Amino acid sequence: MTTALVLRTTIELAVVLLLIYGFIKEEKVIAFEQKVWRILFVNYRRYKRKKRYAQMQKNRDFRVVNGTASPRKTPDGSFHVA
Repeated sequence: MTTALVLRTTIELAVVLLLIYGFIKEEKVIAFEQKVWRILFVNYRRYKRKKRYAQMQKNRDFRVVNGTASPRKTPDGSFHVA
């Protein structure tokens, strides 16, 4: 037997055993799936919130254009900042 055949047979056997276990312990599998889904959803929300906060912090860091000591006023009354 080659290594690939042994590996494939082992994986197939594991899939069949997990499938049988899933049918027998259906409630536990469903609870596990819900727990994993909740963990992924919460971490995704946390990641998006952290990313949004970093973008807001980046947008708050203003610097003066042209390196002058104070912002230059334009004719329309606004300032040049970047």
